[in-house]
Amino acid sequence: MDVSKLEPADRDPVKLRNTALSLFVFMILGGFAILLAYKNFGERTAQSDRPSMEFKITDDVDVMRADREIVNVQTLKGKVALALITTSKPDVRSEPTLAAVRDVMARFKDQKEKPVILAFVIDADESNPESMAPVLNEFGSEPDLWRIAAGKDGKVSIRAFLKYRLRFGVYPERIDGEYVYDSKLVLLDQHLQVRGLPGSNEGWDFEKVAQMEEKYSQALKQHPDKELVPPPITTDQLRELLFKSIDYLYAHPDEKGQAQ
Repeated sequence: MDVSKLEPADRDPVKLRNTALSLFVFMILGGFAILLAYKNFGERTAQSDRPSMEFKITDDVDVMRADREIVNVQTLKGKVALALITTSKPDVRSEPTLAAVRDVMARFKDQKEKPVILAFVIDADESNPESMAPVLNEFGSEPDLWRIAAGKDGKVSIRAFLKYRLRFGVYPERIDGEYVYDSKLVLLDQHLQVRGLPGSNEGWDFEKVAQMEEKYSQALKQHPDKELVPPPITTDQLRELLFKSIDYLYAHPDEKGQAQ
């Protein structure tokens, strides 16, 4: 191509200014549109019983239960499940979560469908599955309760699976002789999608809520003359949200994507 005869285009300041102004207005309107979309989504979900969708488990992870049966996590498809991390002798700090599990099992005890409990025992290993047997024994036995060794790595690291797939906030391990782990609950739907609180990406952290309630109670005792702001949610409210979320999953078993 011969470019020797090409001449520079005339620059019209008025046209350039108008173009820049148009682009600026377009960006502003686009920003408002995005904010409006988030606002509308928040309004749609704020009063909804629909638990938010966080992540889908697609990994083929084999785990050994306390009865020595090796099962794949994907076999949970079609079931609602509650996962938690614990030790062979549950830590007293996990009591808020354990109490929530008891409440769920009592609530759904006589119903046709009830959640499967996945208890990943951080100080157990596959060479000694009997050590898992006493854990949470009050909730029943397999297949309603899966007590899973999480103390040693197999073909796939169970501990990495807990953090990066089930989305527990702390990589479970032993530090200075003490087991450190996230004691929250993880709710899974029939398609192995991690579900959070309705209208929020927060998880089911009963221990955190119990701590907030305790701090608020102590503050009321120390400062009875002050007007204090209560916690944004109580244990009772969180428990009711969990009940409603599980009910929602059973009422909408084919839901796979975001709400329209």
